[in-house]
Amino acid sequence: MSRGSNHRQRNTHPKPGAPKVSCTALLVVDQAPFLKKALSTCKRLRNELHSKQALLNDFEEHDRKAFQQWYHGTHGSALSELREMHEELGAYEFIYHHLSQCVYHAFSEVPKLYDELMERKKKGTLYQFVPPNRFTSSQEDESDDEDWDDDDWDESDDESTDDFYEKAFGSRGRGAFDGADEPRARSAAKAESDTRLKTCYRSLAKRLHPDHSELEESIREKRWFEIQDAYQNGDLEALLRVEAICDMDDTGLTVKLGLARLRDLAAYHKSHLLPLRNALRAAKRDPAFGFAENGPTPKIKREAAEALEYERLDMSEMLGHLRQASAEIRDEIEDHLREQAILKAQAARKEERREARRAAEPARAASSKSKAPSASQAKTKSTSPKHQEEQQMTFF
Repeated sequence: MSRGSNHRQRNTHPKPGAPKVSCTALLVVDQAPFLKKALSTCKRLRNELHSKQALLNDFEEHDRKAFQQWYHGTHGSALSELREMHEELGAYEFIYHHLSQCVYHAFSEVPKLYDELMERKKKGTLYQFVPPNRFTSSQEDESDDEDWDDDDWDESDDESTDDFYEKAFGSRGRGAFDGADEPRARSAAKAESDTRLKTCYRSLAKRLHPDHSELEESIREKRWFEIQDAYQNGDLEALLRVEAICDMDDTGLTVKLGLARLRDLAAYHKSHLLPLRNALRAAKRDPAFGFAENGPTPKIKREAAEALEYERLDMSEMLGHLRQASAEIRDEIEDHLREQAILKAQAARKEERREARRAAEPARAASSKSKAPSASQAKTKSTSPKHQEEQQMTFF
């Protein structure tokens, strides 16, 4: 064995305690399978996106219009009745609201206001009613505390605070206390991310400009709003997805886009598929879904009639409740005012009788003095046998 080979053999066994160094040979990976898989995923998601979008557009443009035409033509009278009930319900809500305000601010004027509002309702001028200031104004306590104004802060305050932290915590100042001990690598990474965000945004804004883009106006506006939202939210990934779809518009959906771009395209399609799936799931629960092709089935007829009947009963109950509540407010206030008037009248009559008694006391005192019996008559009366018998009976 040569000397060089011995030297190499000795180096393969490091000394104990020495750091172990492991070397891995670089392998050349064929990206063709990964590109093929990413491309098929993008195509599948893109086809699903287009098919669901077409299905949803067909529902909005054909099924819903056909259903609305049949619905209004079949149940026109019931819909008119419901519309009138809605208007009357709104009127009574308006009346009830103003009566409640009047109870709080001007208690005694509720009956008069109720009559006025009902008269306006008959004439069709209810919503022209403007409540007086005493019905709506409420005196609010003014707080002595003033809002914080940034202009009141002086820069010298910052300097004095920094000096305090400098003395208390050393040369690192405030940062030693408020957690400024974070690694600089984080701030550098954030700065780099912001730079990439701005660069990507400017590049996309230039590509989507009408002078540099040949896309349709609707598609271009959609992409423009997407990059605006992504830039305002600081979402670099969203900008990269829009950039990938713009590259696809220029070169087509091929493996030439690269693995990173294909993955961004898949993420772009998934982000648009999620709300589309939810909207289509809700559309399938709508009775109008497939109406243009199937027409009014027995189930749709039954459900539409039942829904209208339930709504009519619900509106009727709410309307009766509001009518009764408004009338009860008026009746309760009238009863209370009537009771107050009766109590005031009784108090006035008692006061009159009291004054009359006060005025008659001098004359009564004079007449009682003139009719008082003499001492001998009182003594004779007290010593009479009849009087004694009465005293004995009273005693027993």
